[in-house]
Amino acid sequence: MNAKFKSAALSAVTMACLLAAGAASAQIVRGGGATLPESLYDAILPSGIGQTNFSYTGTGSGAGKSGFFNNNATAFKNESVAGTPNWTATESVHFAGSDSAVSVAERDAYNTAHVTGVTGAAAWSRMIQIPAVATSVMVPYKRAGVTALDLTDAKVCAIFGNRTGAGRTWGQVLGTTDATQVAVVYRGESSGTTELLANYLVAACNPLGYNFAVSSTFTTVVAGEVGTVPAHWVSVTGNPGMAASFGVDGRIGYMSPDPAFNPSNNTQVSKVNGNLPVEASIRAALAPISLPVGGASQASDPRAWVPAYAKPATGYPIFGTTNLLVNQCYKDASVQAKVKAFLTGLLGTTYDAQIAAHNFVTLPNGAPSGNNWKTQISNVFLNANHPLGIGNVNVCNGIGRPLTN
Repeated sequence: MNAKFKSAALSAVTMACLLAAGAASAQIVRGGGATLPESLYDAILPSGIGQTNFSYTGTGSGAGKSGFFNNNATAFKNESVAGTPNWTATESVHFAGSDSAVSVAERDAYNTAHVTGVTGAAAWSRMIQIPAVATSVMVPYKRAGVTALDLTDAKVCAIFGNRTGAGRTWGQVLGTTDATQVAVVYRGESSGTTELLANYLVAACNPLGYNFAVSSTFTTVVAGEVGTVPAHWVSVTGNPGMAASFGVDGRIGYMSPDPAFNPSNNTQVSKVNGNLPVEASIRAALAPISLPVGGASQASDPRAWVPAYAKPATGYPIFGTTNLLVNQCYKDASVQAKVKAFLTGLLGTTYDAQIAAHNFVTLPNGAPSGNNWKTQISNVFLNANHPLGIGNVNVCNGIGRPLTN
């Protein structure tokens, strides 16, 4: 989806941080990546007229992580929109969105290049990865005459897999004589939403004898099942491409929450195991988890702030978080202030109404388990006196994400 730059009223705390940035406040904070939260970020980022504050371009989680790891702003291009910035190779990347959690290999490569034993221009400071919002992965569908689809784990596995006589036609899914082929719609690019689906498929289906793999690339997820993707399956780009594809009958797919697809509307979105992808199910699955995973000793590991998927015993089973990648330190003080202001609003209550309006779920905030992800994250990364705090002067002493590439 092409980036949009929308005006949003700033909270008092956000405005205070921006004013503190001083005359350099015109610096654009550049980011991009996951299309799952793009419409949400368009609504809440303080992207004032003239795009003088923030830019977020939905390119897919894989491109977002790559742009951030390599400080390559050209990953966030908008070739098809006149007047929209196409960033050059000289411009810095300040943050990224990804539904695909940072891998061990990605973390280690980043630390080697920019943290551990590095000095000078290469010392960008620690990478911080935190969840922004929780999300379901909905299963949208369209089949004439079907208005209350309810899929068991076994049926979901069969639709995306290749077991003989299972899930290849709508009749096999519904237990009818309908010979219409099920056309699976999938994300063609590297997608964090695909990875969230893959987490579920591996947990739910592989114990049943399937051979799915965890990956952000759909063809890799299903390669062990279908080999080459069937010709009648449909590749789309981005969450908007997925949403737009359901004007055609006979299709089923997977997508993040979208204002046009109400997660409580069973005529558009399938139940799984009798459950719709509503807020209560997602919140219940995440509530028992404390951050960082593994306790305070793991706090410096960016992977400890995004819990690994575990299939819940009850409730809607396909879910996860969409995450933000930022740095602990920035060479540009105005960029650092804006990044911190955005996180302050996100981890408070400033954007809760917009999050709900886009059918996402705010991070756990104390009930029912008592775990408060917002406070746990804020107490570390928004505390300038914490060793991991953004802008800690004892850490950010001449180092940080560069002014330019």
